[in-house]
Amino acid sequence: MALSFGALVFVSVGGVLALSVGANVRNTFDLLGAQSTLLVDAMEDWLRAEMGGAENAVDGVAQLYAQGDFQIDEATMSAALAGALSATPGANAMLVCTTDLECRGAVRGARGVPTGEIRQIPAEPEKSPQVRAALENRRQLTGRQWGAFVANEHGLFANVSAPLERDGETRGWVIAAVELQKLSEITRELSSRFGTHAFILDGDGTILADPRLADPNSGMLPLTPLAAFGDPVLARYSERTTQTEFSAKRGRDIEVAEIRTDGQGALISLAEADTYVAITRKITGYGERPWTIGAYFEARQIGDEIERVMGSALLGLGAMVAAVVVAVLLGRRLSRPVQEIAGQASRVANFELDEIKPLPRSRVLELDEQASAFNAMLVGLRAFSTYVPRSLVAKLVRTGQTGIAEPREAIVTVMFTDIAGFTTLSEQMDAASAGKLLNHHFGILCRAVDANGGAVDKFLGDGMLAFFGAPDHLEDHAAAAVRAAATIREELENDNKKGAAEGRPPLRVRIGIHTGLVIVGNIGASDRVNYTIVGDTVNISQRLLEVGKLSMPDAPACITLSKETASRLDESFTTIPMGEHRLRGRGEATEVLQLGKVTALAPACFGPTAMGRPTVL
Repeated sequence: MALSFGALVFVSVGGVLALSVGANVRNTFDLLGAQSTLLVDAMEDWLRAEMGGAENAVDGVAQLYAQGDFQIDEATMSAALAGALSATPGANAMLVCTTDLECRGAVRGARGVPTGEIRQIPAEPEKSPQVRAALENRRQLTGRQWGAFVANEHGLFANVSAPLERDGETRGWVIAAVELQKLSEITRELSSRFGTHAFILDGDGTILADPRLADPNSGMLPLTPLAAFGDPVLARYSERTTQTEFSAKRGRDIEVAEIRTDGQGALISLAEADTYVAITRKITGYGERPWTIGAYFEARQIGDEIERVMGSALLGLGAMVAAVVVAVLLGRRLSRPVQEIAGQASRVANFELDEIKPLPRSRVLELDEQASAFNAMLVGLRAFSTYVPRSLVAKLVRTGQTGIAEPREAIVTVMFTDIAGFTTLSEQMDAASAGKLLNHHFGILCRAVDANGGAVDKFLGDGMLAFFGAPDHLEDHAAAAVRAAATIREELENDNKKGAAEGRPPLRVRIGIHTGLVIVGNIGASDRVNYTIVGDTVNISQRLLEVGKLSMPDAPACITLSKETASRLDESFTTIPMGEHRLRGRGEATEVLQLGKVTALAPACFGPTAMGRPTVL
């Protein structure tokens, strides 16, 4: 199998690579990916870092206010704003505006202050109609928001704001302003680094940042329509022709388009003069309209390679399709036995050994060896599972919790069963018949316990110890245990009727149930460990069983409960008080109840009861 897949990969991938390398010395897609796509990624990362600093600043100040670290009108707030502005190089100002439109804060390098130094702005009513309108609109919005661009004598600014909330009331907003000229400085730096022309548009028709706008003496202004900006390439941006084959191959929300500056129609060749390639991506989160970031460069840089790429791509595509078809056919042939092994292995994980079928042999050497090993393992597991409680092991496996089998204290409900008079009955039977009868009886008990979420601990002669509530969590473990006992009572009654017709002697069962604290987990020596329960709760359930033996010696079934168990039952269970009994090994009397009818279960036969007088057992 390894040689088959290795040869297939070598032929398909090696053939495609050989065709690509032979036909393309300068691979166009690598050029676009290594240069222009990297430029767009770098632009977005740089832009989000610049704008993200302002977002983090307003979030931090808003959080400090919510925690009560400062009041709006105290010096601590001014220090917080100055600190946030100092830690955010991309921001030009940090302001706090109250709901009555009074603003105060800190600015960087304004009105004669040296560049980089921070000056405090005292509180004063906001006078700019544009800013007042923006603040009024902010009342209608919640959370952090980027607002409309704001212009003043210092430039054009983008702004992000967050509400100052305390005790569920908005008392103002913290605002960070970022001058758009900083974005133009980003485009200038990236254009120089990558040898292209980077730009940022507000939507698709207005310039937001451009290398020429980084020069404050250029006379150009941001938010100028592209047609009036003076860039012949961007002036034709709305007439671009999107190249869908590039976008499909490169992905990542990047648009590759061709732009002609001579106003002619469709392109004949990318090597033509006055032809440019623009690579752009739209980003959101900074206002009502998405921003378009990107760059353009002359198409002649990559023109001749595109035609050779397409020819090589067609040949490579044909080879790839053929390889995929062969791989699919071969993979389907090999995957069937692997899937079958996985399905059988999941049944082993759930300890469902009786549902597992031996795996068939295979012509593939590795799969054949795996099937043989699995079948041998299955034989061993089936032999081993005869001597362990399967349902308990399955519960431990399904929990998947580390250390679930370590000894721990837990509240569980314990069930003890015993066959009344079995010693006398077994003396009248040979060993094989007695063993067969016990196995049949225990089968009824185990099915009832498993069906109600319990775990069989062990068999003690003709008795059984089971518990409910471990290892997996069982919220109503007392009700589950009592319901299992009622099921046993009903099933034994039906089985006795059937056994009478077959000549089997009837069995009379006594069941004691108690809820309490036990130690549950792996207990034993290093070479022989049992997952079991230990504690006085186990002894009490056995003593309750003995109460049933003495109180109802001739009844087909008697289920005795402690008050601790009965108190956890709902109205679907009927209990009959049996009085207080002094259980063997316990100093104080224990209140005992007998289980009566249970909703949705057939009624059982009851013999006479002895109640009232404490009995020493």
